[in-house]
Amino acid sequence: MLELLEDHERIPYICRLLYEAYRLPVAWTNSKGETEQTPHPSTHIRPPVEGVQGLPAEVLEMMQEAADSRKDSRTAAFPLICTTAYLENFIVLPLSGELEQAGAIVIGPSLYAPLTEENAGILLRDHNIPAGGKEAWLQYYRSLPVLDRMRLYHAAILLYTLATGQALSISELLQDSQPLQPAQHKDSAPDLNLSYRRENIWLHHDPSQERELFRHIRSGDKDGLLQTHAGFSEDQYGLLSKKSQLRSKKNLAISSITLATRAAIDGGLFWEIAYTLSDFHIQHIEELKDIPAVDRALLAALCDFADHVKDNRRFKLSRTSALCQNYIFNHLYEELTLSRLAGVAGLNASYLSQLFKKETGLAVSDYIQRERIEEAKRLMELPGITLSDIATRLHFNDQSYFTKVFKKYTGTTPKQFRHDRGII
Repeated sequence: MLELLEDHERIPYICRLLYEAYRLPVAWTNSKGETEQTPHPSTHIRPPVEGVQGLPAEVLEMMQEAADSRKDSRTAAFPLICTTAYLENFIVLPLSGELEQAGAIVIGPSLYAPLTEENAGILLRDHNIPAGGKEAWLQYYRSLPVLDRMRLYHAAILLYTLATGQALSISELLQDSQPLQPAQHKDSAPDLNLSYRRENIWLHHDPSQERELFRHIRSGDKDGLLQTHAGFSEDQYGLLSKKSQLRSKKNLAISSITLATRAAIDGGLFWEIAYTLSDFHIQHIEELKDIPAVDRALLAALCDFADHVKDNRRFKLSRTSALCQNYIFNHLYEELTLSRLAGVAGLNASYLSQLFKKETGLAVSDYIQRERIEEAKRLMELPGITLSDIATRLHFNDQSYFTKVFKKYTGTTPKQFRHDRGII
């Protein structure tokens, strides 16, 4: 069908089709990055960076490199995925081969996930965007469509197939778009570094020490963790930054916390709790200014993981009940029903209800209520959140019912709970 269209009809048709399918900005641009045609008016006005408007420099450079590398090629170019320093995603398909057109089809910008105002502010500070330009960027980010990584890849594959009539796999797309090449070592090579370390008997720690350390986290054994950690020698750690000893220590700490997170999850800790702990400890370590503080913070983080696993292991549950508890923990702000949990567990609702009560001592509905009250207690520690807002967010029918359930599990009313803690 597409081959029956003339080139000047075919490209606009593909652009319209992609826009209708994904609601992403799509444009046909010439070799200078200037728009020749677009199937819709643009509502995503990018604030100028260093006085330059239009397509980001990264996209223009990618288009030029693709054009230079394929000047003598008659084969169709693969689509390229470009993520800018400002986290915008673009798909670029250089027009070549049988289309015989200069320029490219460009899809974007889009985001992989919505940017919160806080995260956007941090990103803009990283790029030294002045305070006066922040609001324009926030409006721009709010206007961008969101398309997760896999859907963006499929959009790129669909574009390629429409333009060329050929199939393309995700692995082919990624290898051509983002060549998976190891980092180049200018000053030294890993083999030479390895020889130097062996000659000077400056070896990394024995992997069995590392396995033992994280085994203690999986089992919730803080005492064993502390003993194993004490056996690590300072000169056995790797060097993860040539420019800064502090940066090297922080990188080592972040690596350790990442491994500790996986060990804690393997030990039965709810994965959302484990990841949240990881975020908290890494953020704290990033703010530290000296190496001893990083060392102390890392050990405290490892102990924190072990303690949480130990607390979680006090209740011996089947995989099914643990799965349901984890799901409830992650979805407290949504409507939760027994039938929904049964679907998650892949079991009959009646059987799940009996199993859950046998192992936890609580009916599913009572367990959900109790967990929502625990979450309400956490929210009530924060200033500026009303009790009625908490009741609504946690799916209590009204504030009086929320008060009744809260008193059932805590022995006090929400107002008294706040008063006792001096929270206004």
